[in-house]
Amino acid sequence: MIPTVINSRPSAENDFLPLSEYQAQTPETFFEGKPVLYFHDENIKAWVSKDQYEQLFFFSKIHADNLTALNPTPPESQALDSEDKHTREEKRVEVFVSSRKLTLFSHNSGTGVEIPYPAITLHAIKNFKRPDDGSFKLAGVYMQLEFSDSSPDDDESFEPIELTLIPYKAISAPGPDELTIDPLNAERTNALFNQISACSNLNPDPRNEDDDEDEDDEFNADHIIFESSVDQGVAIDGLPGVLQGNNSGGLPPPMPGSSGWITADNVNEYFDEDGNWIGDNGVSGELGDGAGRVRGRDEVEQDGTNGHEEVEDGEAKRPRTE
Repeated sequence: MIPTVINSRPSAENDFLPLSEYQAQTPETFFEGKPVLYFHDENIKAWVSKDQYEQLFFFSKIHADNLTALNPTPPESQALDSEDKHTREEKRVEVFVSSRKLTLFSHNSGTGVEIPYPAITLHAIKNFKRPDDGSFKLAGVYMQLEFSDSSPDDDESFEPIELTLIPYKAISAPGPDELTIDPLNAERTNALFNQISACSNLNPDPRNEDDDEDEDDEFNADHIIFESSVDQGVAIDGLPGVLQGNNSGGLPPPMPGSSGWITADNVNEYFDEDGNWIGDNGVSGELGDGAGRVRGRDEVEQDGTNGHEEVEDGEAKRPRTE
């Protein structure tokens, strides 16, 4: 999914509907109006690798006269180890988690991005701690972003953008003793993660829905139902007796005699008062000769007892064996 680059800061008061206000009223429609604001924080640090920061358009540019402008800053940077020394940081990123998109706006660069939730292929809480001090801990929301119209499976060289959002405590001119982790860091991180999860559930990936439709189309395609008279359904060319599938999922045309049992409750639908067969609209096909007719005793005995031919010569019986 492709993000949208914005050059003006959104207003939490004017551009969004607060979640509390949305929950306190019954909306006239769920498809129009302002997006609902689930989470808002003005003091977030964004971390990404030096190879990917330019793909996140809200990051500031590095100038030749200030090559360290995007280096991570303390106290949070103290939790980075040697493997993260090439991390780039954008300070004071304002985060808007709305019902439609995740918006990140940098006050330093004056640029932001609106990220569709399907572009967030993974998000989790990431914990940091200083290698030499186990009590120095902080947390952030780690995300993998896919800014493409194609699936990652379509490109073996695909690498997601790895972005981490760190809530921090804003201090205008911090002194040496003020470089401490925000005591609300974990609480703010959990709130950010939970609301991204909630809004992601509101915006499923349309490509997954397309896959479901493809499966439905495959199910509704021509397939064998049963073999019967082709006059009772739509025949498939070249396959005599095979009918096209029913897109509604209903039953195939009934076979002769498949309309159900004849019971005391519905016998009047099949026989008249004299016991003669009258049929029923629910029975398909015609019954054969003798069906629904009671045979008389004379008719039965003319072929022998119980319909079996009589044997005149007793010696024709199977001899008894000892």
